[in-house]
Amino acid sequence: MEQTLTADEWERLRRFHFARVARRYAVRRGVLRHLLGRYLSIPPSEVSFVYGPQQKPALAEPLAKTGLHFNLSDSGELAVYAFAVEQAIGVDIEDHRDYPDARQLAQRFFSPAETAWLSQQPDEQISLAFLRCWTCKEAVVKALGDGLMAPLQEFTVAHWQTPPGLIWPTAPAGKWSVHLLNPPAHFSAALTVTSPIAAIHEQHFHFRL
Repeated sequence: MEQTLTADEWERLRRFHFARVARRYAVRRGVLRHLLGRYLSIPPSEVSFVYGPQQKPALAEPLAKTGLHFNLSDSGELAVYAFAVEQAIGVDIEDHRDYPDARQLAQRFFSPAETAWLSQQPDEQISLAFLRCWTCKEAVVKALGDGLMAPLQEFTVAHWQTPPGLIWPTAPAGKWSVHLLNPPAHFSAALTVTSPIAAIHEQHFHFRL
């Protein structure tokens, strides 16, 4: 994986203080390059990136002309990669942990509808419910490319509906798709694309770090 990294990626790799963190970065970045290389039919080392205002990576020209979009997220020992053609995509994964202040956090970051849904969940499920909602919202803002600067309280991801829906005045819900992914136990993950899709294809890979 290290052999595929560019000079700027090596510079970032050297800034990590802990070897384990550096190895994770090298593997996860290398996996991204290998997957993109297979989609683009080029060597992984020839994949080149540009970065948006919030450092969201995208393919540089002339690769951008292929219309391939991607996004990635990592948490703990897992990383998730998402790919789509001719549509923005966002993905998020979070490991399960306790949020004793989940209801207070919801008042700060969630829409009124999401906060109301969370308030109806039993106390023993509150942390898991909070993460389910959070991963959906994070996937949406990552698809937009604005990171957490997006107005989180101004849109609702109705993940409790079938299928999940997006309610946001500036982004018509009919043009978005929200999907709850199936990560391993003790993780929650969600994916969003900016057009309707009927299904997604998931693949699981294992790397020992």
